Amino acid sequence: MATQGTSGSGAVTRAHATALIGTGDSAAPPSDSATVAGPGGPAGTEDVIHIDDDVRVGSKRKLKSEVWLEFDRIEVNGVWKAKCQWCKKLLSGETRNGTNSLKKHLQICDDRSCRKGLQQSTLKLTPNQQDGTVTIEKYVFDQEVARKELALMIIVHEYPLSMVDHVGFRKFCAALQPLFKVVSRNTIRKDILNMYEVQKESMLKYFRKLSSRVAVTTDLWTANHQKKGYMAVTAHFLDDDWKLKSFLIR
Repeated sequence: MATQGTSGSGAVTRAHATALIGTGDSAAPPSDSATVAGPGGPAGTEDVIHIDDDVRVGSKRKLKSEVWLEFDRIEVNGVWKAKCQWCKKLLSGETRNGTNSLKKHLQICDDRSCRKGLQQSTLKLTPNQQDGTVTIEKYVFDQEVARKELALMIIVHEYPLSMVDHVGFRKFCAALQPLFKVVSRNTIRKDILNMYEVQKESMLKYFRKLSSRVAVTTDLWTANHQKKGYMAVTAHFLDDDWKLKSFLIR
């Protein structure tokens, strides 16, 4: 595959595939609760805070579970409730009932997910073509691996570098994987040239150990949209298994 050093011109648009992702910082969520000093007591002494006539905040029992860092325990009409600091929803706040329901709520709370950022799924289904079984594997999204696969796709199918700037392609990537940040045409061009240099060094090392003869051919063509001439130099040889191999030298 001949690598053409043309990148095209034009403004590079910023990737917006992650427009729905939040800031992802670990700052504590906002809270509507407050702690005031009691009459004549030191600051930090817990007192009953009247939000309205039927609601009060505070409890004599110390809450040890970490889930209470994202909930406020208030009393509504004589019943203890847990108020989510993200969506302000009221759930059962009775300590004798445990905190499993509160933990489950945090997992499905839309306000919490939007403000803390999207979470990448950790499961991957891999079908086995031989016996038809499906294997569940752990999956972690990798931006660099995705960029490499994008560059290989452009090389193999000879797509124009400008495709990464197309609005339709960027929307497709955002729908397929919101965490993937689409790079500009200049960046993908540098990725392709770097991959070419790596493969070139690997090929030279392979030729140094090769015992068979090598046939070199050339191919000339002119790009219609640029009116420029190109020449590709290809090496052909038989490997140890008598299989024909062809490598693009230049």
